[in-house]
Amino acid sequence: MSTHISPESDLTRLLSPKSIAVIGASDKPGRIGTQILNNVAGLFAGDVYPVNPRADVLHGLDVVPDVSALPDGVDMAVVVLPAELAVPAIEELAAKGVGGVTLLTSGFAEAGEEGIARQEELKRIIARTGIKLLGPNCIGFMNLHAGVNANFAIPPGVELPTPGPVALVSQSGGFSSFITAATTRAGIDLGYFVTTGNEAGVDLGQVVEHLIERDEVNTVLMFSESLKNPEALIRAARRADVLDKPIVLLKAGRTEEAARAAMSHTASVTGSTAVLDAVCAQYGIQIVHSMEEMVDRGLIFQDGRRMPRGDVGIMTASGGAGVLLTDGAALEGLSVSQPPGDVVEDILAVMPQPFYGSIENPFDITASIVGSPDAFGHVLNAVRAIEAYDATAVVTWQGDYPTNDRIIEAYQATEKPLAVLTTGYMEKFRRAGVPMYLDPNRLMSSLAAVADFTQRHPLDPPRTVGETKLGGGRDWSHNQGSLLEHDGKALLAEYGVTPTRERMVSTPAEAKAFAEELGGPVAIKAMSYQILHKTEYGAVRLGITAERIEQAIADMLADVQAKAPHATIEGILVQEMVPARIEMTVGLQRDPVFGPIVAVGLGGVAVEIMAAAVLLRAPFSAETAVRTIRGLLDGRIHSAARGLDDAEIAELARIAVAVGDLALDEPAITEIDVNPVRVHDGRAVAADALLIFEDSAV
Repeated sequence: MSTHISPESDLTRLLSPKSIAVIGASDKPGRIGTQILNNVAGLFAGDVYPVNPRADVLHGLDVVPDVSALPDGVDMAVVVLPAELAVPAIEELAAKGVGGVTLLTSGFAEAGEEGIARQEELKRIIARTGIKLLGPNCIGFMNLHAGVNANFAIPPGVELPTPGPVALVSQSGGFSSFITAATTRAGIDLGYFVTTGNEAGVDLGQVVEHLIERDEVNTVLMFSESLKNPEALIRAARRADVLDKPIVLLKAGRTEEAARAAMSHTASVTGSTAVLDAVCAQYGIQIVHSMEEMVDRGLIFQDGRRMPRGDVGIMTASGGAGVLLTDGAALEGLSVSQPPGDVVEDILAVMPQPFYGSIENPFDITASIVGSPDAFGHVLNAVRAIEAYDATAVVTWQGDYPTNDRIIEAYQATEKPLAVLTTGYMEKFRRAGVPMYLDPNRLMSSLAAVADFTQRHPLDPPRTVGETKLGGGRDWSHNQGSLLEHDGKALLAEYGVTPTRERMVSTPAEAKAFAEELGGPVAIKAMSYQILHKTEYGAVRLGITAERIEQAIADMLADVQAKAPHATIEGILVQEMVPARIEMTVGLQRDPVFGPIVAVGLGGVAVEIMAAAVLLRAPFSAETAVRTIRGLLDGRIHSAARGLDDAEIAELARIAVAVGDLALDEPAITEIDVNPVRVHDGRAVAADALLIFEDSAV
């Protein structure tokens, strides 16, 4: 086991077994037990033990009558039994020292109250024995590097993929077989696919954490309906960053309707799509939105090539295709720079004459060169050898043309990404590993994914277990469900958030004296634990002078009495009026899957009109916060003429880090809303703050 992998994610005996038992093996046509035994025994080189009380020989193998008759310490067992028999069988398998179980049976948490109870019993067995269990309600897995075909997705006689560096992990069994067929057709060498089903034991995050450590895996594709173990996935993402291995995620359940469908399928919580996208971006996991995109990413990543600059050389015999590829590159943020003069002269020297193409980028060599494969190869090699270009896109036609052989030769002669836009998939390209695309935008999107991954920023180091910024662990048992604004800002100030100058007072006379001390118009607010959002109850007055403050307080309290007669007023907050060129907000919510999520966005009334915000999972560094905030409003928050300057973004980042640290230190705080944060002349000042606690702390 790698020293970097958690014990619960060490799935070596489960996914790379040396011996396999099939519980419920059969030879009757149409039975899953028959297909599983045929698939396992037809490929696996280790010991296989069919278990069936009513047979002596199956698939040419001696049959074991029951689990108790198995030898001790079998690595993995595939269980193909009815649900009511599967649970006691797994108890027996654990007692026999079996390392892992692949439970294909349905009828568990997805099947109502009886199934839920059955799955809970299964989970108790797993917790008590430590056995690693895949499923239930899955179709099994495949590890071609170890010769394991323990699934019923691939029927006997179907050609298996060439064992390669790409692994597919999916909650959905049926959809994984669909993707497997698509990846094979596109030319991906799939070494693993693993389905997790209901995840009573092993979950997606643990499988990814295990696979990312395997030397034979360089890319992991994920299909997820829910994430039960985000910490395992984040650990995997951290290791993937260190090991230079991309993780690509296709998330189902992005709409409310789809989320309900996911619940019925796997009985899982799907969580917030916006949060998932933000967390994946923060930890370097690439999100895709279609099966095509997932396949495209696997295809471009499997050869392990990288793009440190993002500049692409395009070679085409079709002007239109070249224009489309150039458009696609620009839309994806890639460069299509012009070639040096000596390369232009070299290419012109081998072009058929008269030549009516263009030796720029894209290199439009026209159809006349197709009849001259040597010249085609010369030009292609000249283009891919240009130092500025760290990837090449070439256009070709499906068919047994010598020019396609030259493309393969060029691909094999370079370590840079080389992708082909073609009119149809070709077996010779697939065998050679050349990435093929049928659409120019898909090709450029894939190259952009490589550039993004290559140029990724380093991840923040993990926060040590138990680490706190200011000790944490305060006693909130006597709080009122929230903090008064003044108290909330005082707590935030301990973490480095700059509040307005302010004072809690008991009488109008005290308010007037402090207003005179501040020396300008002030804001006054009625403080009450029963009023969380003060403007809705008339509990705020702005721009009040010292001369008017006593009357303003009387008017404000009268409004509050009329609109919130239940509210007890704890005092009056008098605070300075801070100038603002722009108002922002920094808030925190606890996501049910990923925990404390900090949002930074437009503040004041704008937050209600334009829900523009970026999200970060705590903890994170100031550098990560700065980089993320710069991306708000597609970067216009910084690049626009009146956008935030570097100092102001740094101040906002400091507040965001503080909010995240406070939430980690004090788990009883469920919500933080610092709104508005008034930004002006390089400063960011918290003008209001609301902190809310979980019910158990009220």
